[in-house]
Amino acid sequence: MLFDTVAAVVPGARAVLRRLVEVDGTASYEEVQDHFAVHPETPIERIGGTLTSIRAVRCRVGPDNRSNLLERDDRRRIYWIEPALLEGLKHAFDLAEARPDLLRQEPIAFDGQPH
Repeated sequence: MLFDTVAAVVPGARAVLRRLVEVDGTASYEEVQDHFAVHPETPIERIGGTLTSIRAVRCRVGPDNRSNLLERDDRRRIYWIEPALLEGLKHAFDLAEARPDLLRQEPIAFDGQPH
């Protein structure tokens, strides 16, 4: 399910998840936004808007209990991934790197059409 989630989210959301995995699952909003504001491959102006596809995908491919893959604490202004999911996400990203043909390549506009 983790690979299916990684494969189905829009490329920007996938990049944010990968970044959070790289920093052991926790980062502040500012750290994430600053990283992607000038990112050479995946520049993202608004992280929050980019991450909406994660929740939508998890509703389709996630477990029955609809657990959140990405948590956020608005009061402390951090994103985090549960430690129990980090190892699985690392494997999912390894597979994604080996088989990029299985990943969604284009962002989807809010009208449901590729752009």
